[in-house]
Amino acid sequence: MPSLTLDRIFNDPDLSGSPPESLKFSPDSRYVSFLKPAEDDFERLDIWAFETQTGQSSLLVESSQLAFEDRALSDEEKAVRERKRIRHTGIVEYFWSPDSQSILFPISGALYLYSLSDSSLKQMTTPEVFATDVHFSPDGRFLSYVAKQNLFCVTIANKQVIQLTTDGGGTISNGIAEFIAQEEMHRFEAYWWAPDSSKIAFTQVDESPIEVSQRYEIDADSFGVFDQRYPFAGQPNASVKVGIISIDEAGTEQPAVEWLNLANEPESYICRVNWLSDSARLAVQVQPRNQQQLALKIWQCGVDANNQEAKTVLTETSDTWVNLHNCFHSLKDANLFLWASERSGYNHLYIKSIDGSYACQLTSGNWVVQSFLGYDEVRSLVYFSGLKETPLETHLYSVSSNINPANDIQPARLSATGYNHQFQADPNSRFFIDRYSNPEQPPAVNLIDAKGSSIAELFVNKLNSTHPYAPYISHNASIEHGQLKATDGQQLHYRLFKPKATEQPNSKFPVIVVVYGGPGVQRVQNEWIPPWYHYMTQRGYGILQLDNRGTANRGVEFESLIYRQLGDVEVQDQLTGVAYLKSLPWVDSSRLGVFGHSYGGYMTLMLMMKSPDTFRAGISVAPVTDWQLYDTHYTERFLGSPADNPEGYAASNVFPYISGLSGQLLVIHGMADDNVLFTNSTKLYKALQDENLPFEIMNYPGAKHGLTGRKVNLHRYSLMDRFFDQHLGTKT
Repeated sequence: MPSLTLDRIFNDPDLSGSPPESLKFSPDSRYVSFLKPAEDDFERLDIWAFETQTGQSSLLVESSQLAFEDRALSDEEKAVRERKRIRHTGIVEYFWSPDSQSILFPISGALYLYSLSDSSLKQMTTPEVFATDVHFSPDGRFLSYVAKQNLFCVTIANKQVIQLTTDGGGTISNGIAEFIAQEEMHRFEAYWWAPDSSKIAFTQVDESPIEVSQRYEIDADSFGVFDQRYPFAGQPNASVKVGIISIDEAGTEQPAVEWLNLANEPESYICRVNWLSDSARLAVQVQPRNQQQLALKIWQCGVDANNQEAKTVLTETSDTWVNLHNCFHSLKDANLFLWASERSGYNHLYIKSIDGSYACQLTSGNWVVQSFLGYDEVRSLVYFSGLKETPLETHLYSVSSNINPANDIQPARLSATGYNHQFQADPNSRFFIDRYSNPEQPPAVNLIDAKGSSIAELFVNKLNSTHPYAPYISHNASIEHGQLKATDGQQLHYRLFKPKATEQPNSKFPVIVVVYGGPGVQRVQNEWIPPWYHYMTQRGYGILQLDNRGTANRGVEFESLIYRQLGDVEVQDQLTGVAYLKSLPWVDSSRLGVFGHSYGGYMTLMLMMKSPDTFRAGISVAPVTDWQLYDTHYTERFLGSPADNPEGYAASNVFPYISGLSGQLLVIHGMADDNVLFTNSTKLYKALQDENLPFEIMNYPGAKHGLTGRKVNLHRYSLMDRFFDQHLGTKT
C-alpha cells in the first residue's frame, strides 16, 4: 500500500471523507439541510437537503450556476469569516424560512431566496447592499440584515426596505458584534428578534474609547497599514449598549429606540442576550471587566427607562473567573428558565424562576455538562451534551425537569459509547443530528430520535475499500490513551502515537510533543485522528498529546490553576508527559521535538525556554509572546489587569526566559494576522537577535491567524518536515 504524502493530505477528495457542513433541521423537521463541496471544486460549497420521509438526498442550490458578480468581501464580512474560521467559497451560510418553504443565503453581498415548492430563486437585495448577518423574522414576514453599520429590514412580500438605525458609521456600529464578542465571547450575534416578531433587540458598539493603533498587513505584492482599534490588555474597551426597536409594519418612519438601563459598571461586557418567551422581557447577561461575576438581568419592555433599571435575578461569582455558556432557555411559562452554573465546581443544569421563588438542580456530579440542546415541554425532558462517562467522549443525555429532591434521578445517556459526538436538536427536540467518530471511524452523521435510536444514516463514511483513506490504513500508528498524575494528584489525559517500527527490538525513535495547552480547548478525545499524525508516524516519529491543567471540560479546579500566571502549571504538566516518554524503551530522549499553534505556539516557546536541553527542536506557529499585545477579554480573564498584576504578566511572557532557549527554533506567522498580531513575533525576533541566539523564521504574506489554504499548508508542513528531519531525524 502507498504511504501518505503531504500532497495527498492537502488535496482532494478529503481523506476524512468530506463530511457535510452546516447541518440544520428545517423548522418542520421534514428536511436536514447541509453544505457539501462541489464535485469539480472541493473548496466551493452547494446546498443539499435530506428528506426525512423519503430518505433521499438532493442538490438544492448549485453555487456555480448563480449569476453573481465576484466581489471583494466587506471588511465586516472578512472579520466574521475569520472569527468563524470559514475557509470555503460559494454558499457558506444559509437560513430556513420559518414555514420551511424557502432557504435564504447571501452570496457576493446579495441575498437570494430559494423556494422549495418550485425551485425558483429570487434575488432580495442588490450586491451594492452587501448584507451580512441575515435573519428571518420568526413570523416569516421580514428579512433583517446589517449593511453599512446599520440595521435594515426588507418585507419578503414586496421587497420594501426599512432602515431601522441611521447613526451607524465611523466608530459606531449597530447590530455588529465587536471583535472580542466574536473572538473571545463567541457571540457572533448582535441583534435578536422577539419571538412574536414585534421587536428587535440589538447592540450598539462605539469603538471611540479604544485608541487607534496601526496594524500592518504584508501581502505578496502590497503593503497595507490599517488603523485598527484593537483592545490591548489593560487598555480601554469599546462602549456597548443594548437597544430595542419596535417594528413598524408600514415601514414609513424610522422606529424609535428604547435603550436599556442595565445599571452595569463601566466597561462591562454584554455577554449574551435572549428574549423571554412572552416577547415582553429581555434577558441580558453582563460581566464586569474582571469577569469574576456574571449577572443575569431582566428588562421589561415599554416601561419608561428613566424610571426603571433592569432587574438582576441571579449572580454567579468566582474568585478566579466565571465561564460563559449558551445554556439560557426561557420556558413557555416565561417566569421559568433553564440555566447552567459551575457553582458546584462542575458545569450543571438548573431550572430557576425570574422571581426567585423556585430553583431545581437537574444534573450533578464530578463531570461537565457541555451544552444545552433542547427542551421537550410536552414530556418535560431536557436534552444536553456532556461528558458523564469519560472526559474523552461527549454524549447525548436527557433528564426530567420534574425532579423530586427525594429521588436520585440520573440523566439517561442516549448515544453510543466508544465514539465522540456532536449534536443538534430539531425545534421540538424530537430528532437529533449526531456527528460522531473514533480513531477507526471517520466523521459520520446519523439522524436519531429522542430515544437515541437511528432513523437514517445521513453520511455513512465507512472506512471500506472505496474510502479515500483506504490505501493508507495499514500504515496507521497504534494509539495509546492513558493518564498521568499532575503534582497535585489530578489526572492528566494523554494520547501517544507510536511508529509501527517500535515493534522491532532495540529500536529508538524521535517523538514530537504536539501541544495546545490553553484554556477553553480540549485536544485528547476518542475521535477521528487527522491524517497528518499518521503521516508523521509513517515517517518514523512518535507523537504525544496531553491535556494539561487549565484546559477545558474537567471542572473549575482543573481549569483555574492558571489564574494570574500563564505558562507555569501548563509547562509542568507537559514536562510530566515528557518524563513519561523518557521512561519508554522505544523513545530516543535525545531527539524530542515540540510543535504548537497559537496558544500552542506560546507553549512551544515556554517549554523550550523554561526547560533547557529537553527539546532538540521546536516549531512555534503564531505565538503570543507578550500578553499585553493580546486582547482585554481573553487576557484579563486569566491574568487580571496589567496594573493589578504586573508580576503575573512579566512571568507569563516569554521574554524573561529567552536566555534559557536551547535547541533549534522555527517561528511561523501570518503577516496579516489580526488576532495574534504579527508584532508578537517581530518582538520575539528582536529579543532573540539581541541575545545572539540562532533561530529560523517563515512568514506568510497575506495569511491570517489560521494560515489556511492548500498552497500555504503544503508549503508550511513541507518546511516543518525538513526542519524536524534535519534536527531530529538522524541521531548525531
